[in-house]
Amino acid sequence: MIDASQINYKSPVFQKIVGTVVLFFIILFLWHSQSYSANKKTIAKKSEELESILNQIQQAKQNAAKAEEIRAELERLFAQYKLIEELLPRDRDVPTFINMIQLAGKQADAKILKLEQKPSTVQTYYTADPYNLKIETTYHGLGKFLSLIANLPFTALVKDVKMTSFSSKKYSINASLTVIAHHLPSENRPKEVKELLKKKTKAPSKRKKPTKKAKKVPS
Repeated sequence: MIDASQINYKSPVFQKIVGTVVLFFIILFLWHSQSYSANKKTIAKKSEELESILNQIQQAKQNAAKAEEIRAELERLFAQYKLIEELLPRDRDVPTFINMIQLAGKQADAKILKLEQKPSTVQTYYTADPYNLKIETTYHGLGKFLSLIANLPFTALVKDVKMTSFSSKKYSINASLTVIAHHLPSENRPKEVKELLKKKTKAPSKRKKPTKKAKKVPS
């Protein structure tokens, strides 16, 4: 340790050191009072802005990674859609549907008593084309008939199946059901993935005027 009693306070060297230290603290005080204190709020604001910009950059990086994931998922789903699109006719093809149902009835040993065309309804992504059917068959025949409908070369759903039993030489049940086919107009078919990325979709096409009910199909 330095012995304070041995320090020569009148020495020019000591006085220069003391003067330098005092001058340093005076300059530091003047800088703090006149420069730093005056700009303290500005410095704090700039620091907040810098932190906000850094957070935005980090968020942008995360969003970019998510965007790539979303685009890859859309491309995968779009490839699946193009396969399903082949099962959706561009227009409602009533004659083809009737022929397919009659053929399914013959293969399932079912007697078609009524086939009634109902008006189409425009859904979000497609148009539904319902038909009301009434058939006579057996339990086994009904099961086969429904499986044949599920395997038609276009999408078709069955709902509202109702059965009543009766006794005859050939058939044992009456069944009523609704078969819903679908079609997708050409103007509603996306051709590229980027069309799915658009925020606004085109307004759905105007509904077609209901067609007249089809006549009962003779057995």
